[in-house]
Amino acid sequence: MSLIPIPINELQQIVPNASKLTPTGDQYVTYLGRTPRERFNSLFEGFSVAFLGSMFAYFISFVIGQFLATLLGIIFLFWPILSPEFKAYQRNWELVGGRDLIDVWVDDDDDGYWSGVPQNKRGLYGAYYTATVDDICVVDDVRATADEEYDLDEFSDYTMTSDELESMTGIPWKLRLRLLDDEGRGMQVHARMSEDYLDLEPGMSAVGVLLSTSKEFDQLAGMTDFLVLDEVDGSTITWVGDYPYLPKDEFLRIIEKNGVAEELLDLQDDKDYLDDDDEDYGDEVEKEETLAPVKSKRLKGR
Repeated sequence: MSLIPIPINELQQIVPNASKLTPTGDQYVTYLGRTPRERFNSLFEGFSVAFLGSMFAYFISFVIGQFLATLLGIIFLFWPILSPEFKAYQRNWELVGGRDLIDVWVDDDDDGYWSGVPQNKRGLYGAYYTATVDDICVVDDVRATADEEYDLDEFSDYTMTSDELESMTGIPWKLRLRLLDDEGRGMQVHARMSEDYLDLEPGMSAVGVLLSTSKEFDQLAGMTDFLVLDEVDGSTITWVGDYPYLPKDEFLRIIEKNGVAEELLDLQDDKDYLDDDDEDYGDEVEKEETLAPVKSKRLKGR
């Protein structure tokens, strides 16, 4: 199964919601900056707002009074520290948009609270999306076409601090990760390129959380970052996403406890078994005819 419904008690532990919007350390660092360039920009913005805000608080004190102006000035003074916190808090809220998390196992007929309320107006249902990494590439823009993709191998010496594209344009390279589940449903994930992604390979297992206003998940309302696991021993390779919604330790503990991690490895074993059968069959076919090689349109070089 590629979509595994999440009980409400698990969903509330791993997904930001109305009662759990306080940013984690990883979320705070995302907006503080993960590279010297990002940290400099964040601090420069924070100190600029602090300076201008303090001047504003001083002049407005003649209008609103000394006490309120002092409180406003203190907020501006600590803005370099508070800014990443507020931004991460807002990002967490935007994932659910103020909507409640709903238990996918709730029976509409037995729960009078939801009687008469359309399903798409009740809130958000959650499900684990388990898939296999189908393809990995690098692009300069999330809207880039397949002809504008670069092989990940071309970035073997990449580091976030020495991003050539960011130094020239101010916009870093993006990782494009294509996922495919056992039912043929695909998903494309983009994230800021990082040296943590250099070990990714097609065939690895991935799991994340999808949110939908429908129990059938026919319409996607949100998704988190994805955990990529090694196909051999199930160890963590990396986390892929533009923002770390999931609490890493808590998420790992839960999927190990509820069996999702074990199911990922079982699916991978089944895939490897089928691939071995296909290879054996392919060897027999190749004895009879030679197949023409497929030419890749993916760009080489940077």
